[in-house]
Amino acid sequence: MSFDSTFKLSGVMLGLSGLSYVLDTVLDAALPQASPGLGALVPIFGLIGFPGFWESLRDTRFISVLAYVSGMLGLAGLVAITFLGNRVFPELAPQKVGEIVSVVKLEFLLISIVFLISALLLVVLCWRADWLKRTGALFYAAGAVPVSLTPFVSPVLVSAGGVAIGLGLGFWGLGLISPQNKRINDD
Repeated sequence: MSFDSTFKLSGVMLGLSGLSYVLDTVLDAALPQASPGLGALVPIFGLIGFPGFWESLRDTRFISVLAYVSGMLGLAGLVAITFLGNRVFPELAPQKVGEIVSVVKLEFLLISIVFLISALLLVVLCWRADWLKRTGALFYAAGAVPVSLTPFVSPVLVSAGGVAIGLGLGFWGLGLISPQNKRINDD
């Protein structure tokens, strides 16, 4: 597969990830019992889309490697969290949900911290990039703060964070599929 095709596939997957996140957040807020659980797709689409995004940055510094590894670990962990939150927990009594969460509380916390660190590192990495990558990173990180701190933040802020993350993913996806796809260190 050519780099151009990889970037386009990554862009489509990040766009779908962002769209899924925004739709899931809006549906959860408007019709919590009717939401189809689209949020479970967000990290899966992200895991497919992010490698091409990182390649488009062409940054081999330690901070880039750290951002990539923490991003992949965070998204992999979020696959489990979003599956539970979107497909399993809605079917269980609140007491049962509490019992499950109490068992995996530490893992949820670690995954959230790793995800937040990766989002903040992306702001640093994308600061010198084109406006789509930079804007996407700002939205993504701004949304990652309340989403990562869900137990300590109001549900309205968590929902706003979900929309912000979705918009950030959309900006990145658009940047990868646009014909003007620029890399940070191109001469």
